[in-house]
Order: sequence, then C-alpha cells, then structure tokens
Amino acid sequence: MTASQTPAGDVPTAASAPPSRRSGYVAFVVIVSFLAWALVSMDQTMLGVAVPSLSDALGVSLSTMEYLVGIFAFVTFAAPVIGGRLIDRLGRRWGFQVSLLGTGIFGGLTAVVGAGWQFVLVRIVAATSYGLTEPVVNTVVAEEAPARRRGLIMGFVQAGYPLGAAIAGTLAAVLLPSSGWRPLFLIAFAPVLIVLVSAQFLRESRSFTAVRAETERRRLDHRPGWRALFSPQLRRQTIVTSLFGFCINGGIGLIIGVVTTYLVHVDGIGIGAAAFLFGLSNWVALGSQVLVGFLADHLPAKWLMTGYSVLAAGALALLVTPHLTYSMALVSLVAFGFFGNGTFGCYTRYTAESFPAELRGTGTSFSLGFSFLTLSFMPIIGGALIESSTPAAIPAISAALVLAGAVVMACGRNLPPQRELDQLAPSRLLAPN
Repeated sequence: MTASQTPAGDVPTAASAPPSRRSGYVAFVVIVSFLAWALVSMDQTMLGVAVPSLSDALGVSLSTMEYLVGIFAFVTFAAPVIGGRLIDRLGRRWGFQVSLLGTGIFGGLTAVVGAGWQFVLVRIVAATSYGLTEPVVNTVVAEEAPARRRGLIMGFVQAGYPLGAAIAGTLAAVLLPSSGWRPLFLIAFAPVLIVLVSAQFLRESRSFTAVRAETERRRLDHRPGWRALFSPQLRRQTIVTSLFGFCINGGIGLIIGVVTTYLVHVDGIGIGAAAFLFGLSNWVALGSQVLVGFLADHLPAKWLMTGYSVLAAGALALLVTPHLTYSMALVSLVAFGFFGNGTFGCYTRYTAESFPAELRGTGTSFSLGFSFLTLSFMPIIGGALIESSTPAAIPAISAALVLAGAVVMACGRNLPPQRELDQLAPSRLLAPN
C-alpha cells in the first residue's frame, strides 16, 4: 500500500523500506529523553512536595499556595495546546531545546526567590516551558524507536517522570526537616546541560524531515492546527486521548499537588513521612511504567489502560478513610503508583501513534496539554477543601475521575502493538492549495 492508497487518518508508509535506524543514535535519543524528562519532573514535583514549607517562607497562606500551584498547572495546560503546533512547524529538535532551556533556567531560579511576586513570575515561565516538554519528548521517541520495541522504550522514557518525582520526594524527606526548601530547587538548573548536549547531537526525525520536504515539494497546505484534529479521521482519537489524560491526571494531580498537604493537615502524618510516601509511590510507578511499556508491545494498550485505571480508582478511594493510618496511606499510594501512574507507560505511546507525522506534534501536544488541566483543578479543589469540614471529598473526586478514565479509554480505537510509524509522505489529511 502506498501513501496515496492509505486510508485518511492512518499512518502511511513509503513504498520502499526506509533506511534502518542506527542503534547507537536510538540509544542516545532514549537516554537524553529519559534524563530530560526525569530532571524536569524533579522540578515540578519538588514544588508540590514543598508547598507547606514555601507557604511559611513566603508568607502566603496554605490555601493561596495551593491556588497558585493550580494556576501554574493551568499555564502548563495552555502552553502545549496553544504552542504545540510549533513542533510540527519548526521541528522536534527546536521544541526539545526550547522547552528544556526555559524549564532549567526558571525552575532553578525558584531557589533564590524572596517574595511572593518573584515566586509567581519564575514559576509561570517554568510552567510554560514544562508544558511543551512531555509532548515533544514523546513525539521524538515515538518516531525514532523501532516498532518491535517502541512500547518498552517509551515506557522506559516515561518512567523518567516517576524517577524524578521519586528522587525529589526522597530528597524532600531528608532536606525539608533540616535544610529547608531552597536546596531542593538548585538541581532544577540541570536541564540546561541536556540542552547543550542535544544542540550538538540531536537531529530531526526521518518522518518529520521527509514529510515536510514532500509537503513543500507538492505545495500542500500544511498549517497544523486544532481543526485538523477534529476531522472525521482523527476526531475519535483526539477526544479519547485528551479525556483519558484529563481523567487519569485527576489522580496524579492529587498525588503531585495535594497529597503531602492532605496527609499532614488531615491525617496528622509528619511532613517527612508524607514526603517519603510520596517518593515511594513514584519509585513504584517507575517500575510499573517500564512493565506496562513492555506489555504494550504484546497486548493492546487500550485494554491495559482500561484495566489499570479501574484498579487505580480503588487505590485512591482508600484515602477517603477517616483517620487514615500510615499503613493504609502506604497501601493506597503504592497501589496508585503501580496502577494509576503505571498507565503512562503506554498512554503517551498510544497518543503519539494516534496521529500521522504531519500532525503528531500538534495532536500529542493538544491531548497531553488537555490532560494537564486536572493538574490545575486538583490543587485548586484541594485548596478550597483542605481546611473544610469535608476534606475527604478531595480523594473521592480524584477516584471518580480515574474511574471515568477507564470508561473513556474503552471507547478508543484498538491500535495493535508494533505499528510502523515510518512515514515518508504526507497523508490524505493534507489538501492541495
């Protein structure tokens, strides 16, 4: 089947086989993407863990600080939804470097802020850059990974997020009680080092380069935008990938932005112990995401995510228990780390595979950006309810959202494992001028 015969919306392949990938370069892309995602995750996670300490140091109430975290998460949602189209216009390499540069510089500057307005300024810029990191990292890796091992590779790269979160939680458990929050953010400058390395060695993917060149040669109209994502060929997958991410992040948003505050102020668990549980949950998620990625090379990702989401909702429901014990909190956070965070071992792959190359950056950015929206809602909801008479409503809402995610994913297309993404010509979504 040639590109011109491929059904609209499906990924066309070239009539002749593309040159084989060099394993050394693929390994470089995987390692640099994994490190980038882990380092960016550390910065974002440290913000949520350090909220109680930041509140005291900056003279901002706890509820206001949770609102600010929600605002930053909203910026993280808006950045890829609005600017993600540039990944398909200017290239994957450009998006990778810009997102890491902004996150590294302004995330690190958090360590030196001395007033509330300074904190807001640096975190808004960091949130904007962070929002572009996940979609561009997953677009790059999806287009470079070989089809037979794409699930394992993307699960490994995505595991950089819980690794960074786990390291941040572990460091917070050690540093917050003794040295305070400022040393936590000094490591946030590290993504700048990744920028220097990628500037030297990272190149554009074959699919992006070939499709752009063929699009220009044939003078096709290619202005990536939201309208194409809701064409009859792509509408279903755009809605499913966006809503599933929105729902599953309803649980992850609780863990990242609210759970340490919830355990400390509702259940009376010490901040060091709460930070440890947070870190442990993410260590478990790391292993789970790699496992899920491996399984997705052999089983349909759609059904993996559906089943895992049901179990993740049950894990979050345990947090509703009045007078939660440390042991019960341990079971809840470990189980959610395995099943809830574990879905990201194949969610980003499923999303990237849902779009053709000329819209992969746009579609992945839109879906993952939309998924960030609940990361802003949960801290805001937490800020409103944490000191109310019904704080248990916070995990109850999260559990309901995650369960809804299972229903949404069950409605998605069944994309078989080991799909080939080498696309060397535009799909029929692009029309001549």
